[in-house]
Amino acid sequence: MSRTRKIFLFVVLPLLVMFAILAFWLLGNQSTKTTGNSATTIPAANSSAKTKTSKSDGPTLKIKSLGINLAPFDPATGMAGDLEFTKTKFTSGIQLLFSDFGYVIKAANSASGQDKSNPQPTFIAPLGTKVMSLVDGVVFNVPKLYSNDYSVQVYDGEDATWVYETEHIINVTVKKGDKVKAGQVVGEVSDYSAHGYDGQGLFEIGLLKGGQTPQHFCPFSYLDESIKDTTLKQLSALMKSWEEYRGDMTLYPDESTYPILGCLTLDPING
Repeated sequence: MSRTRKIFLFVVLPLLVMFAILAFWLLGNQSTKTTGNSATTIPAANSSAKTKTSKSDGPTLKIKSLGINLAPFDPATGMAGDLEFTKTKFTSGIQLLFSDFGYVIKAANSASGQDKSNPQPTFIAPLGTKVMSLVDGVVFNVPKLYSNDYSVQVYDGEDATWVYETEHIINVTVKKGDKVKAGQVVGEVSDYSAHGYDGQGLFEIGLLKGGQTPQHFCPFSYLDESIKDTTLKQLSALMKSWEEYRGDMTLYPDESTYPILGCLTLDPING
């Protein structure tokens, strides 16, 4: 065997094989690294984000209770469920037992001194009237409000993007973390505006979406099918009976103008 051939077989060829193995290893390692990053960073993260986003796109719970009992007006008792009819003019300036979502509170009656769209449907009821949870869920928080009363905020127990509120209540019976059922008593109507409503209390129901700018949504758009028809009929009867009792058929807009009864707009209201 010639000297040149020996050099090729025992020196050059092994070196070529080693270089080939090294190159193959480097290429395979780079491919594995790229594939790993793609699987971890792109599909996993995007999958998680999509799941959370889709869950937060709309309310996760349906409303199964208005938080108060409605019934046809009974002239003998002066009551419509939990609501008490009165001829006395409310000094609050708002002559309604129920105020729609989107009802414009005039500047003279607004705490801000400016016209304000009502972000939460409001009920006026006798002091001591029990307030119930709107949904089946978990108490997210019970913050004390500027009005020296409370808001019971309920969510689905997982994602607090959407919160269901019974606001302006006192004698609260639940705490953060409690599981609640729709129709379960969580407190009583607040007395903070009783002076403006002939000694009666008030409370509000709300559907709030969190974010940098929290937004309120029309809760009547998210009634559970089990109560939807009955609730809207009861609300219609309440509004008509109140107008007749007060002798003013202009207290509420014509029902044909509502996108859904109880809400004068379906646009979210900031705040």
